[in-house]
Amino acid sequence: MRIPFFCVAMMTGAIAFAAPQQNPAPIAANEPSYADLADFALASKITAHVRIRGARALTGEFAAGTKPGFQRLLITADLVALIKAPEGQSPQIRYIQDLPIDSRGKPPKLRKSESLIFAQPARPGEVQLSAPNASVSWTAEREQTVRTILAEAANPNSPPRVRGIASAFHSIGSLPGEGETQIFLDTADNRPASLTVQRRAGEAPIWFVSLGEVVDEGVSKPAANTLLWYRLACFLPAQMPAGVTQGQTESDSQQVAADYQMIISALGPCTRTLPKP
Repeated sequence: MRIPFFCVAMMTGAIAFAAPQQNPAPIAANEPSYADLADFALASKITAHVRIRGARALTGEFAAGTKPGFQRLLITADLVALIKAPEGQSPQIRYIQDLPIDSRGKPPKLRKSESLIFAQPARPGEVQLSAPNASVSWTAEREQTVRTILAEAANPNSPPRVRGIASAFHSIGSLPGEGETQIFLDTADNRPASLTVQRRAGEAPIWFVSLGEVVDEGVSKPAANTLLWYRLACFLPAQMPAGVTQGQTESDSQQVAADYQMIISALGPCTRTLPKP
């Protein structure tokens, strides 16, 4: 389900916006994982490092739909670094965000704080956050992580977006204990991608990812917090779907499922602390 965007727009001298549909996460409490940053960076047309100049509370009809315990703010920020954008942006931008209030009914102090924001273009000098919580506290490490993600994604040979599993089969080897499982992935742009598990007698099984028509030992166990790892760990189903081994014997289908679970375990969990945009 897509999360509705915040919208900043000037209409007849007033500010109009789309009300958020879920509780946003507080800026101060955000501890985004690699997957969170990848989700936001890849789904947004604008990624920027900003320094907040000030925030003005919105009231009346402009605050309609604000969740209890939050206050809707119009934030004005200076652009420190434009990390990704379809075109140049104004050196000063505005956007709307709902933030939590304290026991005195006050939102967090934002002036001079720095954030990474993930947004979509709006009017000149205005952007709309890609999700209610598409703003996280800036650190040099987070910015570098985002830059690395975007650089990897821009490479023509970057890993394709994985949508699921297209087919899978197991072949028994010539010696007892030997065999090979191949799992072909369904990708968004139909580029070839597959997972292979090889078992040899007396040896621990190995698995690798192939990103091409030729199945070879391209990448063995992708490192965590890389784009290839993210495409697999965050989008592959938790278990082998029923039907993809149709035509295989029960024994072979069970081996495919076991080998797939080995891969899922090796990839580790895709940890998210924020809702996906």
